[in-house]
Amino acid sequence: MKVLLVEDARDVRKVLSLSLNKFGHDVATAEHGAEALEMLNNQPEIQMVVSDVSMPVMDGHALCRTIKQQDFGRFVYFILLSSKDQEQEIIEGLKIGADDFITKQSPLAELNARIGVGQRIIELNNELNQQNERLTKAYAQIKKDLLMAAEMHSSLLPTHSELPGTEFAWICNCSAYLGGDMFDYQRLDENTIAFYLLDVSGHGIPSALLSFTLKYAMSPSQKGATLLKRFISRPPHYEILQPVEVVSKLNERYMSQGNSTQYFTMIYALLNVKTGRVTVCQAGHPGLLHQTKTSTTERSMNGFPVGMLPDVEYEQFEFDLSPGDRLFIFSDGVTECFSPSKEEFGTERLIRTINDNHHLGIDDQAKLVEQTLISWNRGDQFDDDVSFLALEWQGL
Repeated sequence: MKVLLVEDARDVRKVLSLSLNKFGHDVATAEHGAEALEMLNNQPEIQMVVSDVSMPVMDGHALCRTIKQQDFGRFVYFILLSSKDQEQEIIEGLKIGADDFITKQSPLAELNARIGVGQRIIELNNELNQQNERLTKAYAQIKKDLLMAAEMHSSLLPTHSELPGTEFAWICNCSAYLGGDMFDYQRLDENTIAFYLLDVSGHGIPSALLSFTLKYAMSPSQKGATLLKRFISRPPHYEILQPVEVVSKLNERYMSQGNSTQYFTMIYALLNVKTGRVTVCQAGHPGLLHQTKTSTTERSMNGFPVGMLPDVEYEQFEFDLSPGDRLFIFSDGVTECFSPSKEEFGTERLIRTINDNHHLGIDDQAKLVEQTLISWNRGDQFDDDVSFLALEWQGL
């Protein structure tokens, strides 16, 4: 290890330098702190400084303070040399950052031993810095990958707002780079629209990956294989599965395996766009809200989350819409959104927000729900994923 010895007394400097050389150290010398700083800037291999306190131009205290405050791009270990009667100077030196001290009257073997201790600390610090550099690079790559995955997640969300006889609006705000919420709506035939919102347990990559998979599974066309339709031999060669059948198949397919405890809640529903009849299966998810011209009510017949228990018997329920009625389904991140005082937003407050803005178009109504949540949360970074899907049936 290269040691920088800073000592203004020429004879002391020479004796210490020769002694440290005999102990196997590569020694560089400086007469004062200013010269030592110049050498530290020009010789990056120097990480050990042994310095006297009293020196001209720049003393040991000023040198120590500068070394500890300046970024040399490496850790520099500082040992303070003092006389026996310089106790106050030693205390001052330790206060400003000296790593160790030794009196000039101490045996040279002790100085060598203290340098050895410093060397081990330097090696540990260098190893830690290298690990931190690797972690920083790895974190930057992970962050980059997560941002790309978040873009993919956003690209899976609906891009159109209208289907025959209906208009949709939605908000989606993930608590992290990736969320476990997913929703969609699609036309299954000329009379039927399917829509759903699901919320995978947990957060981050595992939840997002499952939500991606479920988005694919809920796609209406997968080269002849779909969870939403049953293909039959007679025309029109398909039969639309009821919501309870779809959710039961999802439960069977995505049952947690081994140590995995991942599951998801969801609402899956069908809307007959000619009659306004809605058929819903609710699996561990908050109930949907049905807004008419005069009131908003909660429609709910809850069941078990999907993927939690085998052989669960799910149920479905039906009700009718009138032209102009609206439906709202949402993740629990909406009603469980916390204020700074840890008060939940709640279903009643959500219903009140929806009713207060019933006169607005459905898209503006959804945006006002989002703004209300942001105001309630005092920021747009939520503790949980916030997803909200709105539908208006206009009749045919």
